[in-house]
Amino acid sequence: MLEEYNNLKLNNSDKIIFIKRGCFYYTYFSDSYIISYIFNYKVIDSKVSFPITNKVKICNKLNKLNIGYVIDNDIIYGDSEVYNEYLVKGYNKAKYDTLIDEINNILISLDIDKLVSIKNMLYEYDK
Repeated sequence: MLEEYNNLKLNNSDKIIFIKRGCFYYTYFSDSYIISYIFNYKVIDSKVSFPITNKVKICNKLNKLNIGYVIDNDIIYGDSEVYNEYLVKGYNKAKYDTLIDEINNILISLDIDKLVSIKNMLYEYDK
């Protein structure tokens, strides 16, 4: 699957590459961060997958945003600057998601009094 993705990506560097396997489409690496940003899918092991029943929804949204993609051997052209813009947004979202997960893990280990204290401190900081 990765070999197929990489081969398609060579000639379509500014398009999202979708590979169909069974009942799912997969995308990898930088493309997965764009899809994660737009559709709030979780990136796991540098990939995102979604059921084939979501294909129309995904394609319609990418068309509306003018982001190019390759799916089922169809090449849909888009604006490479828009692709790059969403790539940056996707990477930033991934950084924030990681940070939030780390903070959440710390908060889970605290007792309620410390949590209330942190909440109050955040309210004061926001003023």
